Amino acid sequence: MTANRRYTSTVRESGPWSTQRILDALASLDEATLGVDVIDVRTAEYRLLRYPERFVSPTLPAAQVIRSHTSRSLDTVFDEIAGQVKGWGLDVLHWWVSSATRPLQTEAFLVARGGVVSDSHQIVARELYDDDFDRAPSALINVELVRDERTLRDAMAVETEGWGRSRPDEDAIALRLSETLDNFETSSEFQFVAYVGAQPASTGCCKINGEVGRLYGAVTLREFRSRGCYLAVLSSRLRQLRDCGATIAITRARPLTSGRLLMKVGFSAHDLASCYRVSLS
Repeated sequence: MTANRRYTSTVRESGPWSTQRILDALASLDEATLGVDVIDVRTAEYRLLRYPERFVSPTLPAAQVIRSHTSRSLDTVFDEIAGQVKGWGLDVLHWWVSSATRPLQTEAFLVARGGVVSDSHQIVARELYDDDFDRAPSALINVELVRDERTLRDAMAVETEGWGRSRPDEDAIALRLSETLDNFETSSEFQFVAYVGAQPASTGCCKINGEVGRLYGAVTLREFRSRGCYLAVLSSRLRQLRDCGATIAITRARPLTSGRLLMKVGFSAHDLASCYRVSLS
């Protein structure tokens, strides 16, 4: 199901999507303001995020450096960031390192500080000029656009169990519903939920910003994996982005899980980033 269809076709307007253009587009998306309850510390040298506890899970740590590019001493910058994190009452810092991270010795520095790799992802992308992804899911799988309280509660139930998050209270659900309906009306951000029979099984989100579509937030419950649920939700999201005018879909994917699936359906990898977990105690 597609909401607020505004385009009947997607036309290439700005030339080919080179790797550098893809990375620049994702960096621009990353600079967008997050929710009001996310602490976003930005300097010319780094960006440090503190997620609220309701978002924290084994795959989303509380405090993360998502960008760093400095000519100062790494010891000085690290101590500055560590002080901020400790001020939040936390004793662990996660630091992402990619091809854009500077100095090049950052990775070795974090390892010397006791850092261990806790996560990694590829930046992958797929242009949206064809209909290869426009395929019907299995007859056993039904995908719905999240557009009311019923579908939102089902999608949040999948997120809660799939990511190991704490169960949201009614106020959090009401806030999320209000945000969902606002995004739906402006055709900017969408979420889909897949059902196997009557059981919510998988969910995923997408966001449109001009020609760029971003995929995020995909998770499938363990008992429904390898049944086509992830790909069914993916197809719906790609179709939604294309119909809203996007010419490319970009996302971060774990190489051994979603990355493998995405590469099989036409995505290509453009960078690799690793996250280092560093104890501050």
